[in-house]
Order: sequence, then C-alpha cells, then structure tokens
Amino acid sequence: MCCLSTCRVKVLEISGYGGSTGEVKQMRHFLGKLKYLETVKIGVEEDNNNNGENLRANIMTLDRVSSKCNIQFI
Repeated sequence: MCCLSTCRVKVLEISGYGGSTGEVKQMRHFLGKLKYLETVKIGVEEDNNNNGENLRANIMTLDRVSSKCNIQFI
C-alpha cells in the first residue's frame, strides 16, 4: 500500500522534468495518489528538438485524483 494517499501535500514542485519513462511513471503516481494536491509546478527541461510542447501536452493528459489540482509550468 502506498502512503501517499494519506499525505496532505498541497504543493509539489519538480524541476528538470524531461519526460523519460521513469519520470512519467513517477508523475502519474504522484497525481494519482496525492488527493490533497492543489498545485504542481513543473520545470520542463527542453532539448534541442524543442520537445517542451509535447512534454507539457502529455503531462496535462495524466489523470489526477484531486479535483483541485492545477498544473503550472515554470
């Protein structure tokens, strides 16, 4: 059982997000378990292929357990 569902975390800030398989899995886990989450601030690491747009779009499609959760890109 995951203890994140009982954590009262309201703000989560992530920097250097690159969209790797592991990072997406972790992001899905956070968004799916942190039911008190209100704000997620994500610093996307853009590469030379300008993949930042795709990373942002993919993050926005992830399910969130908290209806109050707002995702911001910094």
